[in-house]
Amino acid sequence: MFSKLKDRFTEDPTSYYAMSIAATWAGVGSLMNGITMAQDYGIVPFLIWALGNTLACVAFGVFAPAIPKLRDVFRTKAMHSLVGLMCVFQIWLSMNGIQAIFADTVLGGRFGMVLAYMAAVFFLVLLIRFGMVRNVLTDNMSWSAVYGVALVLTVCAIIHSQGNMNPLAWGLDAANIGVGVNKGLLLLPGAFLYPYFFEILDYNEGNTDGTKKVCIRRAFTLGGFMFGAYLIFTFLLAWTNFSPVLNVIKAVLVTLVAVSTLSSFLYSVYITFGRKLGLAVNLASIALWQLLIPMGVMGVWTLMSTIRIYIVAGAIIAAFVWWAVERRKAATV
Repeated sequence: MFSKLKDRFTEDPTSYYAMSIAATWAGVGSLMNGITMAQDYGIVPFLIWALGNTLACVAFGVFAPAIPKLRDVFRTKAMHSLVGLMCVFQIWLSMNGIQAIFADTVLGGRFGMVLAYMAAVFFLVLLIRFGMVRNVLTDNMSWSAVYGVALVLTVCAIIHSQGNMNPLAWGLDAANIGVGVNKGLLLLPGAFLYPYFFEILDYNEGNTDGTKKVCIRRAFTLGGFMFGAYLIFTFLLAWTNFSPVLNVIKAVLVTLVAVSTLSSFLYSVYITFGRKLGLAVNLASIALWQLLIPMGVMGVWTLMSTIRIYIVAGAIIAAFVWWAVERRKAATV
């Protein structure tokens, strides 16, 4: 089965890339953050936030291949260290999300913790052996399942909530609109700090295993809009209430999303630090998760996610300066 799936991928990888891009970008908090945005700030702020979320991957696909020297900047030791650190926080965030979502179900947080560890160890071993192709294909399968589970959950939640739907406002006041704009703009540069996305660019251009070269901008655009389609379910679920059974289905949905993101960032650590050091970093990240989370390390991630727009802007400026200096040197030779 895997061999046939791999053959289909190598012959026409565009949709496979797109699904993996959407799965990686989604993140463990996308469902609950979207519901919170709609319920706390209103429909219009949610739509602005969703637009920024959807266009983030599109922006990467359009600009990352076009900006000269940008990939070289992200290959420098300083950027490797910074982006690698952010990958570790993304691993913790994904594992934390799996534990937290099950804490609100009858299965409990301990079940979620064990599941998070099992998923992390599984992909730790799987990706060091099979790498890029395996990550793309597992993302493809998990994201297909996300659509199926999201559809079932949404339909069942709407039926369950008949006559008792959550009220949503338009959120047209300046304060709420400002929240939507701010959060939407902060999301736009986020994809530039995903090593896996740069690896997709290099892999598509290299094609060392015979995978067909495709228009990578199209793949990232399609991936962005695939993620946008998922946000439709998020918006509809903001109107509904959940029974204990529906809470378990919701936990399964969030876990599927989290697992896709977790696998891509475990693989990103391999990309960033290399096979041996990457394995050590991934092992340490998994082992230290439960020890460091109570110490409030996610506050550091919150700060980093807030200032990433400046990190990306600085990287783009550095890329243009590097390119301009090399052009001047070439012209004087």
